[in-house]
Amino acid sequence: MTNTNCLEGIRCPQCGNEDRFRIAATSLFTVTDDGTDDYADVHWDDASYADCPECLRHGTLKDFRAKPAPLPPDPDGMNLDRTSWADKAIAAFRDATGTDREDALSDLLADLMHWADRAGSSFDEALDRARGHYGAETTGE
Repeated sequence: MTNTNCLEGIRCPQCGNEDRFRIAATSLFTVTDDGTDDYADVHWDDASYADCPECLRHGTLKDFRAKPAPLPPDPDGMNLDRTSWADKAIAAFRDATGTDREDALSDLLADLMHWADRAGSSFDEALDRARGHYGAETTGE
């Protein structure tokens, strides 16, 4: 599962665990002679100690951040705009269907297949054409 909250982008580089980690953090407590009351926000950052309880790998939290794949070339400088347009389409689809972020792309593609069936279009031909556009937009050819 891909995390989208507190552990977004965190993955053990040794065993692949994404479920739980031990992270050293700071917090502000009200302490009296009787003990502690509620605490304020818990804070950690990339320099915080972290370890994986599954394989015992340890280091800083930065060591556990998944490295994003390098982006393809952007010869015409438009791929950020293209990403923004697609993000708006995905957001509208998610709002309309209630699907989660993890399933949104595949659900939208499946629904576009249904749309193509009813519109008399070939989804496979459109996908091949889209791949050609993507190739041109990332190689400049």
